[in-house]
Amino acid sequence: MHWRYVSVVAVALTYAPLTRPVIADQTKAADDPAPIRAAAEQFLRVFDDLDWEPFRASWAAEPSVFFPFDDTPERVTGRAAVEARFRRLFDETRARTPGPPYLHLKPRELRVERYGDAGLVTFMLGGPGERIGRRTLFFVRENGTWKLAHLHASNVDQP
Repeated sequence: MHWRYVSVVAVALTYAPLTRPVIADQTKAADDPAPIRAAAEQFLRVFDDLDWEPFRASWAAEPSVFFPFDDTPERVTGRAAVEARFRRLFDETRARTPGPPYLHLKPRELRVERYGDAGLVTFMLGGPGERIGRRTLFFVRENGTWKLAHLHASNVDQP
């Protein structure tokens, strides 16, 4: 009987190194939404200021956007197309609005959720008497950096 006990212990020790115990810090780091929040706040800051180069650097390699504009009803995909539509917005806004900041973004009810190497940020824009801007930002990790892969923007009237 003693040899069976030794065998069980030997087998257990053989497989023990293959399974790493989950350390609280590892779990916390994998679920921590703070880096996504920081990326979203940086994106919103450079967007508000219409700061083109940092704005461009915020995007993933192949982004997509649903714009809230009547003249752009379809999903815009690919870096060149997304940048072209935003470049037009930047130029038009700078021509008619003093700044920076130009857009005066004031996100409210900002919510950040992390799903491993992806993150979802939702918030609303606008105040009493204004249309409600609903925004969703989808971030992914590219080369260790959080990048914006998709932006969905829609507006609705206040109830």
